[in-house]
Amino acid sequence: MVFDTITTEEKFFNFEHPKTYTYLGLTIGMFACIIISINKVYLEFDFIETIFYPVAVISFITFIASVFFTMFSKEDILINYTGYLKITSDEFIIDKEKINFTDVISIKLSVDDYEGKAKNTHSSIKPMYSIGVNNFVEISTDDKKIEKQIQICSLRETHLISDFLSAQIVKNKFTKANPKQLIAIFTDKFKKTAAARNYIAEQIKNKKIKTVEGLLMMNYSSDEEVKELRKKYNFN
Repeated sequence: MVFDTITTEEKFFNFEHPKTYTYLGLTIGMFACIIISINKVYLEFDFIETIFYPVAVISFITFIASVFFTMFSKEDILINYTGYLKITSDEFIIDKEKINFTDVISIKLSVDDYEGKAKNTHSSIKPMYSIGVNNFVEISTDDKKIEKQIQICSLRETHLISDFLSAQIVKNKFTKANPKQLIAIFTDKFKKTAAARNYIAEQIKNKKIKTVEGLLMMNYSSDEEVKELRKKYNFN
């Protein structure tokens, strides 16, 4: 599996994105209203109202229209491509630097964002859809720590990367990493698989995870299933 590594920065003024016209429409409209108010109280020049009334009206129409288009747009974020992250069945390859799974002492994975995902935003002036850049992989060994941001293009890819790494974890390839941290990579669906539950049971028997905590990690569905799991793995 290969992913582009990236850095990102949010663009403020991009005239190709409706978000820009939202801010401009609101700012210019409010400015025009302030000028009109000042003129009514202090100046009383007819030409000022003649000029700024249309400006205010056009600005607020632009604001309302751009809010609508912004709601159904994607994030306006500048992506800088910095290299690549490759995950094989035995190692990470980051820009040709290889890190074997057996050397990893800590790994954190956050890959739940993807292009086209509806964002949980309560603001009508922010884009509704993601471009899939809010994903991070942090890998630590005895002598280095590497954190990379990656872009994911589909929901399917988020599942692929999690399930692929999970498949390597249950084969005990990450011998130095904390089991709890590794299990955190498992999806809820993967936790119900026999391979995942056998791995968690092994950690419980090795006293690296408490029994109740491990059973919760197995993502059981009912009290009856808990009893079955306790019986199957001979938990007290």
